[in-house]
Amino acid sequence: MFKKIILMASFISMVFAGGINWYTDVTKAQIQAKSSKKIIFVFVEAAHCPYCQQMLQETLSDKDVIRNINKDYIAIKVDADSSQGQKYFGNIAMTPTSFFYSPNGKLLETLEGFQNVEFFFWGMGKAEREFKKIKGAK
Repeated sequence: MFKKIILMASFISMVFAGGINWYTDVTKAQIQAKSSKKIIFVFVEAAHCPYCQQMLQETLSDKDVIRNINKDYIAIKVDADSSQGQKYFGNIAMTPTSFFYSPNGKLLETLEGFQNVEFFFWGMGKAEREFKKIKGAK
């Protein structure tokens, strides 16, 4: 029995190791984004949302998505029903919703609902192009 528990714990740690480096505190993430000059990626989910779980398991667990987000973004995961979710994102139309913001808080792109890997990369690319326009205008 003990060996099974150890094996299960090892398996769980392997599955979740190397995942997205999530911030759960919006304020701390905003400070980090400003200092690192990285785009902020916000994933707003809800515990009761099956499409949120699907996106976490399929899209946001993809090794290329993880690598790109950890390298070029400050990632925040927020529960839409939490006090922080209500404070910052209380008026979202559906979950999941993915937001991409400049480090200064300008909205670059919004993706509503489940996004497969291909469409998620499209949204990331669109956000990056908008961010480059902002940086180029300065």
